Amino acid sequence: MPRLPNPFRRGSRSGRSTAASSAVGSEASTPAGARSPRTLSSHGLNIGDEDISTHAGGGGGGGAGNGGVIASGGLGGTPVGGGGTPGKGVGGTLAAAAGDAREAAAAAAGSVKAAVSGAVGAVGGGAQKLAAAVTGSSGAESGKTGSADLKYGTGKPLDSAMDMNLDLGSGATWRVGLDPARFTDPSQDGPSASLLMPPGVSGGGLAAPAPPLVIASIPAAPITLQRPVPTNLPDYMDNPGESYREATPDRFHPKGGPLTPSPGGPTSLQQHFAYFDINKDGVITLPECITAFAYLLRRLLPPPLNWAAAVPAALAVQLPMAWLTADSWLPDPLLRAQVKNAHKVVHGSNSRAWDRSGHFTPARFEALLSKYDRDGKGGLSLLDVLSMLRGQANLGDLLGMAASTGEWLMTWALLRDDTGVLRREDMRGMYDGTAFYRLAERNGYKHYGLESARRPAVEKGYA
Repeated sequence: MPRLPNPFRRGSRSGRSTAASSAVGSEASTPAGARSPRTLSSHGLNIGDEDISTHAGGGGGGGAGNGGVIASGGLGGTPVGGGGTPGKGVGGTLAAAAGDAREAAAAAAGSVKAAVSGAVGAVGGGAQKLAAAVTGSSGAESGKTGSADLKYGTGKPLDSAMDMNLDLGSGATWRVGLDPARFTDPSQDGPSASLLMPPGVSGGGLAAPAPPLVIASIPAAPITLQRPVPTNLPDYMDNPGESYREATPDRFHPKGGPLTPSPGGPTSLQQHFAYFDINKDGVITLPECITAFAYLLRRLLPPPLNWAAAVPAALAVQLPMAWLTADSWLPDPLLRAQVKNAHKVVHGSNSRAWDRSGHFTPARFEALLSKYDRDGKGGLSLLDVLSMLRGQANLGDLLGMAASTGEWLMTWALLRDDTGVLRREDMRGMYDGTAFYRLAERNGYKHYGLESARRPAVEKGYA
């Protein structure tokens, strides 16, 4: 069998090309009837007959070795000519070692043949028999390749099955025919497959299923069983655990809504604030906040009661925001809130869908539904909202718990459907403010809807 060049062989001391590097070119010049090289493989290093004979040459100029291989300067003795004989000294020692190695390889080949034959016999009905034995007289000398055909019980001939050649190192090749059906069906893991594959491996892959990407719950922590987290978000969207600046995506809207600002626009939290900024100048005044609340409270109260109820609601919001969003440590005496500083009002015990910069994290939003929407209705009922407030509360955070309770109860009361469920789309719209525009338009204030108010703001880089 042809011998490929070995990239791991070191160069000779004289710097000339070695037998391994010139073997490809020498194969073409091998005379007819000449002995084909035999290979002894050990840890990926191939040592052939020509290698031994060429390196056995002396320190003089190298001649042509077996098959015309260029002999480099050796360690002792004389150079080797065409079909030359090994030199003396170290060359003779190497040649003797090569002969011992060939004998050991032949013995190992016989052991392999016996082991394979015994394994095939143990299969019984799975394998019929070995159809032919290794042929050729003194395969180690003549170089003729013997073969053995292994047929399985499917009745397929060898040429229709997969062939595998095993180099036994003694001039012969053990050829085994394999039925492809034994390795393509994942359910097959019988004795026939175990001839060449370890137990538990079948069909060219692991028989056991791959472990889950995310372990959502463990019995040692019962709360993880009661509040499971979503595990298949990467199937719906890219990077669900990362924070999104402008968009508010979820599994059904992986790119966000149609009115998402362009890159570099306001954050999700700033878009939430922008609903209360009626004239879209970046500053929320107290009259603007009252007007925005009146548009929302129209669902619960008829005019003018909605306007009356909007005054205390606006004051409860503007008083802390005028101080928290101010550019100085002193609150604004006119109770004006700065939309650009909306991130300063992020408090604890919240849903955590907004990070500290006001960016939206889809995985945390989806976790709210997977944890607290226990019957899979696609939203949160009042009891679910209360359970969420209790579950998301931080120890000792009285201010954050009070703020979250007021925000979520107001959100549920304004955006719930006729069955008393706060749907996931309205929850998502609460984060970027789009749900507020829809509600205002539904309450009769069409001049402040998505198309009439939100879209022009988005086109101007504001929402």
